[in-house]
Amino acid sequence: MPNVLSRGIFNLFFGARRKGLESLPGPQPGIIGTAGDFLGSMPWNVCARYGREYGGVTLIWLGGTPALVLNDPELIAQVLDSRQTEFEKGSLRQELTPTTTEHSIFIAEHRGDWALKRQQDPFVQGWSPDWLAAQVAPMQAAVARAVDALIAKGEKVDLAPVLRRLTFDVFAVAGMGETPPDSVYEDFMLLAKGADARIQAKIPLRFVSLPKGFEQAQERFYRFFEERLTALRKSPKPGAVDLMSWMLREMPGFDDAWLARHVALMFYGGVFSSSTSLVGAFHQLQKHPEAEARLAAEAADFAGGPPTLERLNAARWVEAVTLEALRLLPAVRVFTRSPAAEMKLAGATLPAGTTIMISNQHLHRDPKHWTHPDSFEPTRWLDGGTARDPIGSGHFFPFGRGPRMCVATDFAMVFLRTAVATIAARARVQVQSTEPFEEGFFFGVVLPKDVQTRFVAR
Repeated sequence: MPNVLSRGIFNLFFGARRKGLESLPGPQPGIIGTAGDFLGSMPWNVCARYGREYGGVTLIWLGGTPALVLNDPELIAQVLDSRQTEFEKGSLRQELTPTTTEHSIFIAEHRGDWALKRQQDPFVQGWSPDWLAAQVAPMQAAVARAVDALIAKGEKVDLAPVLRRLTFDVFAVAGMGETPPDSVYEDFMLLAKGADARIQAKIPLRFVSLPKGFEQAQERFYRFFEERLTALRKSPKPGAVDLMSWMLREMPGFDDAWLARHVALMFYGGVFSSSTSLVGAFHQLQKHPEAEARLAAEAADFAGGPPTLERLNAARWVEAVTLEALRLLPAVRVFTRSPAAEMKLAGATLPAGTTIMISNQHLHRDPKHWTHPDSFEPTRWLDGGTARDPIGSGHFFPFGRGPRMCVATDFAMVFLRTAVATIAARARVQVQSTEPFEEGFFFGVVLPKDVQTRFVAR
């Protein structure tokens, strides 16, 4: 807690701003407000601590500017669902724009064209479920190739970057039917580093430099997909199941740039979060050999038959392991919103632009809701568990909540379950240490650090 002098200085300069907010609990602000709580700590851990100490809503001060941290399911439902049109994503649009493009639904604004982008998005079309069902087989084959290469290599590897590249390649197979060359992945990562520098910047964005070669990488990355789509339009592949081919057949009225950008943007929408989720799953399985053995048996059974969505859906332990990893170690643990205009929330009047931080870290481990909340127990998802806590509900929202929940949630779940099943069927993922891994932060997603691992053939 700040000392008396620090609190007094804050009140001298910013005390008037506290009027109307007195009813909200929170830590006492000092000279820099309560921003010091976040120094040296990951924001999701601070938000979870606030949930334990202050309850569902916490008033914090970023310097002399008030902000809220929400850990209350009902208030979160208002912001992300029932009143979601009153809120925008704050500075994310400006932070991500150099890397993504105006085609991205993720950075679209309610006061702009979000509703139109949502209506046009390829993941929510009438044909999307058929396309998704057709992805299990090619994704299984792509994961198998990557895992076999890791087994053959026989070396200890850092699990996060290895699974990130695996995820990128599998997304590419689903998106355009082929694995891109290394140079495309390198450009993808360079653009992501540019966005990450802006997301984590502590200075105005106009002073944040982009990595060397950023503009050239941006041009090359998006041109790669445009060239693939142009070639595909000239020589269509009847019966091809990749997203690019499917969109050409089902969305003929859209121009090539629009179609190509939507395939390119799917990588930024899910490669980092999905690969982080896989790291969490296999790290936890190493600590629970009985759960790992049960997964290996079910995965072997799935690998022994046709790779269909129907059979994947029947692999209940694969699903339970995936959901438990998403609960215990979600890849995205803080969501931000800002009111577009002055409004009332939690009994207080918030100025337009007020930062609202929404945490799932606390609610995913709330002892009032979950039994043994800090333990990896996939059994909680069997016998009605998925109905009690569906994805996007009050205590389980790894992909967000409401209409702006990740538009590719269904795709992500099919990918994650296919990857978990295929990896487990082909390899024992031997994690060097079962101690909690160090967590960093990259592109808005939790980044597992130095999870040394060896892939051993079953």
